[in-house]
Amino acid sequence: MLTEFFSMNDTDEDPKELNLLYKEFPEYFVWSSSDKFWARRQKRCAIGRIVTFHPTEGERYYLRLLLMHVRGPTSYKDLLTVDGEPCSTFRESVEKRGLLHCDNNLIECMSEAASYQMP
Repeated sequence: MLTEFFSMNDTDEDPKELNLLYKEFPEYFVWSSSDKFWARRQKRCAIGRIVTFHPTEGERYYLRLLLMHVRGPTSYKDLLTVDGEPCSTFRESVEKRGLLHCDNNLIECMSEAASYQMP
């Protein structure tokens, strides 16, 4: 689903124009699990959820953090590039983007866990 999201942002005009975050994508597109692609949503009713990762899970957590804050990424390489400079890890990319300077991300993580009633 994620790599197809990247592909859509790279090649399809609708996602390019909308410039969406990964969490906003299901509002406009629906995933076809049998055909493995995103199709334009016909109705505006959407239920979507992004897998939650604990901050101790390292790169998974930082990838999720990037997906929650970077609009219209076209690849993993795009997420790892900050101001034209490539980063070697998602954590480095998150740090360069200034996403770790406050505790809001940890509060959001806990709020999501509470809303899904996850430990």
